Amino acid sequence: MRNVFVNIVCALPALQAFGWSLLSGIIGTLILAGFFSGIMSLELLSILLPLIAGANASISGYMLIERAENEFTRKNMASAAVGLFVALLSIIAANAICFKISGFFLLSGSQALVATAMGVIGGWSGGVLAVKYRKLKEQTTAS
Repeated sequence: MRNVFVNIVCALPALQAFGWSLLSGIIGTLILAGFFSGIMSLELLSILLPLIAGANASISGYMLIERAENEFTRKNMASAAVGLFVALLSIIAANAICFKISGFFLLSGSQALVATAMGVIGGWSGGVLAVKYRKLKEQTTAS
């Protein structure tokens, strides 16, 4: 029992960083979707929502690596995973809100698959960018 508790406490900073980056990506997507729904048609918003989710997933992937400096051994996979979850949960939340307000789903299944792929690619690219930035920062401080 004590080993389980120690493992949970040791993994807590990584889980907190994952949770905060996930939450910020979802909230960012919903804020942008709400803003854009006021200035454009819902049809155009449904086309642009995968791009919005992908952009917020890349920010979340970057923030995950920045927050948890040495917590992850596979940084690119962790950032791709946070991008996947940001995209999935953002699409579910946007569809639920749109269904509650208007009575229809904002995104179809194929658009949700595109948004998920954009989220994975965006999260991965954000993680790669964070790793490269950290290496560049270490090189400049070393010399």
